[in-house]
Amino acid sequence: MNSKKPVSISAIIPCFNHWESLHTAVKSIKNQSLPVTETLIIDDGSFEPCPIEELIEDSKIRIIRLNQNRGRGYCRDLAFRETSGEYVLNLDATNSLEERFIEKALPHFSTSQIAAVYGALISKKKDRAVDRWRSRHLFQESSLKEASAETCSMLITYGTIFERKSIEEVGGFDPKLRYKEDQEMGERLTAAGFLIMGDPKIEIYPTVSNSVAEVLERYSRWYMDTDEKPSFKGYWHNLKASFRPMMELDLIDRDWGSAFISMLVPHFQLYHSIKANRSKCEVSKVEDT
Repeated sequence: MNSKKPVSISAIIPCFNHWESLHTAVKSIKNQSLPVTETLIIDDGSFEPCPIEELIEDSKIRIIRLNQNRGRGYCRDLAFRETSGEYVLNLDATNSLEERFIEKALPHFSTSQIAAVYGALISKKKDRAVDRWRSRHLFQESSLKEASAETCSMLITYGTIFERKSIEEVGGFDPKLRYKEDQEMGERLTAAGFLIMGDPKIEIYPTVSNSVAEVLERYSRWYMDTDEKPSFKGYWHNLKASFRPMMELDLIDRDWGSAFISMLVPHFQLYHSIKANRSKCEVSKVEDT
């Protein structure tokens, strides 16, 4: 693909109670070297509606507010139905993009099988133990230094461009999945013969410093089983992984605070999977009635 050829790009931002960082996310989309056609913000049942007047009054930005929290699968499915761009740029409300994100990502679609291209999260602040843990274990930044762009079956959606027709060909995102909609979509794309491109040279920046509970919730969400159901097998696997390699890497760096967070991981993952499965069942009951 010639990245200079005009293409229609829809930008979507799912948001749940992160109004403090939303403005930065939107600004990073507006500042792209290649412009987007439309921007859609989906408020996934936040406690308070969007309070940022300049976003509400911007004619190029549309906000859809859900009356209850429906989860990430529902939001992504809705976003694809409510936008029309040939490509769909997804950005989490807690992140921002480098200015050439779209420009760097589009050439990867010159391979016809590429369905999605995502970048790498790069932390700018690592003063606190939780920030270092997030960088080391969640974003795994140290492994990105010498890495090159490569195809894989793993779909990451915190800063990603999708080719619309590829996603629609496999049936779109599953609206019933609250957290693992990306992993499940990646598996369906791979089974259909599509490729996913991860490029560590395309940078995304987290704009929110998480609490320990928030970073554990995010880690649990990323590494939950696709069916979102708790199991003893999964708990045992996570328990072993928390010791090696997680705590092992923390202790090599003499990062005692991070080691303590690693020790909490398998227990929080079990709690999170129980909570996610319960929420999923409750939503199903509401839809049935």
